[in-house]
Formats: sequence, structure tokens, C-alpha cells
Amino acid sequence: MNFFYFLVLATYLSFHILVNASNAPDLRSLDDVPVLHFTLSRRGGLFSSKDPGQELANMTYLAEELRKVEARFNLTKREAKGNKLVRKVKENGFGGADGAKLMGEVGENGRWFARIRIGQPRQEIEMDLDMLVSDFYVITTSSSKGSRYDDFFSQSSIKSNSHPFPDCRNPTDEFSLPTINTVVPLSFAHCRPSHSSLGTLGASGSVLGLAPSEHLSQTKTGSLFNQLLDKGIIERPVFSIMLINGEEGVLSVGGTSAKAVELVTIQTEEELSRAGGLQRIGLSSEPTAAHTKRDIPSDQVKWERNWKWSRVQGAEGWWQILMQGVWVDGSKVLKNQPVVVDINTPFILAPPAAVRYFYSSISGSRALPEPFSNFYMFPCLNPPTVHFEFDGWTFPAMQGGKGEGWYGMPGGRFSLGRWKIGSGYCIGAVVETRMGLGDEDGGMGKRGRKGGLSMGTAELAGNGMRDVWVIGETFFRGVGGVFDFETQRVGFRSY
Repeated sequence: MNFFYFLVLATYLSFHILVNASNAPDLRSLDDVPVLHFTLSRRGGLFSSKDPGQELANMTYLAEELRKVEARFNLTKREAKGNKLVRKVKENGFGGADGAKLMGEVGENGRWFARIRIGQPRQEIEMDLDMLVSDFYVITTSSSKGSRYDDFFSQSSIKSNSHPFPDCRNPTDEFSLPTINTVVPLSFAHCRPSHSSLGTLGASGSVLGLAPSEHLSQTKTGSLFNQLLDKGIIERPVFSIMLINGEEGVLSVGGTSAKAVELVTIQTEEELSRAGGLQRIGLSSEPTAAHTKRDIPSDQVKWERNWKWSRVQGAEGWWQILMQGVWVDGSKVLKNQPVVVDINTPFILAPPAAVRYFYSSISGSRALPEPFSNFYMFPCLNPPTVHFEFDGWTFPAMQGGKGEGWYGMPGGRFSLGRWKIGSGYCIGAVVETRMGLGDEDGGMGKRGRKGGLSMGTAELAGNGMRDVWVIGETFFRGVGGVFDFETQRVGFRSY
């Protein structure tokens, strides 16, 4: 059996063990300390850049998705505070500029979310993950969209007269936590947009801000992580993300899902071996799970084992780290590139100079004509294999489409779809962003092209994203990420 299919099977089984923790009473014993495992889903399903039933890239759709991503990064600015730079919400333009809007969009398609139950009786709402904001809040609107929490129907709700933000209060209610099957009272910002505002027409739901800085907080209320730590529910101020595929994943709060994956990998390997022998074809050289049950780390072994760590750098606010290298088909083509990690970005974004150098290493590739000049095309029959280097280790970012890696799409995983009917060119998943370039050329992109896809460069200036990459959802398929608030580190490992 091909090792790829073995890995998929093992990871799939571990996912279902984690998300059905209430039916697995021994799951807690896999962790040295309490860890909460939430099921992750991608609203709207798999990111599809192609027209339904076709292999052609929908360029209008891709352009709009790029605009949305860049708009999210434009909600903040850099500001000096003491002897360091921090990110804060912009006072003008976007975000909270109207005095009544929190950063983070609730209920949007393409967002990764978990479900959580609040109140008595329990009300289940969708909690959108957002790695660019730090607030944890619930919003209840007058529309029927989204998932609704109503404190009027909760017997366990404790009211509050404090107003952490316009149209928001700071109540306390019971939260039913997964995996450990515990109910704990937590406070949170609960917002009800006024009936005269456009906000009340939006979706109800919740946002879990995962940014590592209190300077981005607009409500100044207690974060979910700090409350769980104070109440002894978790012991480590960390979270991890593992995507099983383009639609499902696991969010682990207080630790990682690594031990469960290791155990299930071992069990799956044993079962497959008994069923006829596992042919080890194409084993990865990445740090992987242990090979025998006794190799699973004991309580004395630090939980950081097998993770490759990078320190957070740049203006305090986001999970920005240093990518030591970009490898294309086994050759290192770029080094020491700053990157921001964001699970809700469906592309890999790269600044203009870097993206041009990247595609120059792929024979036959070139930029698309206007108005899609942020995107590049490459020969579908010559897809690259891309690795990103962190802490001296290379991690697979997008495998090419040669041989068994074809995955049913021209150009393989690196492709966003075919350029045109009958064309031998595919659209690459590394996309140019012109964020942070300023208004040096009268509103044109850096290459001097009017009418580019990105927002006006004047709007995007000042957000500190000049020369910065964004590592998005694509990277997390097969690579797990752990984020440590206390030590300000990001760790990766292959699954």
C-alpha cells in the first residue's frame, strides 16, 4: 500500500477519535495536561477556485478572494509603544472606525470555525477563528443568518452593566467544553447591534481571536485563554491547528493533537501490517510520529518534542516569524523571508520582488495580463514541488502533480485551475500581494500597472506588510502548527 494512503487513513482515524472525545473516555490519558479538542470545519466547504464541473480557474472569484484577504490585513496599523512597535486597530478607514464595529467577520464563507455550547439549556453557536484579532466575543443580530445565542433564554446567564464596546455588554455564562466534558462559567463580550445599524443585518455567531497581543483588543475583556488558565482548565497557554483536508480539522486548546495522531498512526500501521504488510513507499524525511508504542513521549519528555520552532518577530500583534528558505524542486531560491501565519487565507501570498524571483525558478511561468496581474501561470505538465524552511527543516508546502501526485487536477496541488479552455497553463497558488507598498506611483502597483486586483496601494500602506509573505490554509494540509502565547513561538511538524 502506498504510504500516502496510509498517512491519510491514520490521520483520518485520529481526527475522528479527537472530535468524538465524549465517546472515548481514555482520550484524556493521551495528554500530559488537559487539552481541549474542537472540531474544525470550513464554512461553505472546500475552497474551490474553479467553475463547477470544470477545471478552469474562476479568475473573477480569485480576484475577489484576494481583495477580501488584503482588506483583513488593512484593519490595523503599526504604532510605537515604549521601545517596541505594536499593532493597533486603525482609527480611520476600516475596522472599528465607525465606533460600532469589531474586527472580524462573523459567519462568512471560507472561514474556519468550531462549535461551542453556551448557557442552560445549551445553545450551540459557531465560533469563527481569526488569527489577526485578539478579542473573544459573541454577536446576536436581528437577522436569521448564522448561529444565535440569546441570553434571555439562558437560565445560567449572569448579566453585567459594563460596556466594553458600543452595543456590547460583558456577561458571564456556562460554557460546555469538549474532550474533558466540563462546564465552566466564562465572561465574554456580547454584542447586539442597534436596529438602525447595518450590523444588525449580518449573521449571528462568535469570533475567537487568536492573535498574540492584547494591543489588538478592542473590548479589553478577559481572553478565553486567560480565563481557562486562571480556572485551571488548561495549563499551557498554547493552541494548535491540524487540517485533515480542505474541509475538516482539529483545534487543540492547551496543547496539541500530536499524541493522538502518533498513537493512531501506530495502531493503523500494525493493523495494515497484519492485513498483508505495509510497503513503505516514499517515506517523508520530516519529523514524524514515533514508530513503536513505547516511543510515545512520557510525562518526563517535554511536549515540544518533534516540533520545529520559530520566534515571533516584527511588530507585536500577529504570528509573524522568519521563513529561512523557499525551496523549488530541491533548490533553495529564496532565504530569510518574513511571513505571517493566517489559517483563513486560502493562498500563499508573496510580495512583488519575491514572487517574481519565485516564478523565475519555474520554467515557462509568467504573470497573467491585466486585470489579473497578481496571479501567475505555469505549464500544467511542469508543476513544481515547493518546500518552506523553518528552524533548519523543510516542510512540504504544495506538492506537484507528477505521477501519483496528480490528485485529479491539472498542475496538481500547486494549481488553482487551468487558465483557459485548451490551454496548457495553470494558475499558481503563490499569489502576489502589493500590501504595504505605499502610494509611490500614483495608485499603481509596483510594476506600474493600473487597475490591479489589489486595493489601492495608498489604502494598504502603513500596515507593515511590505516584503512580508502570508502562509495560508494551503500550507496546513499535512503540516500541524502550534502557537505559544507565553514564549511567543510558532512550531511546525509534519503529520
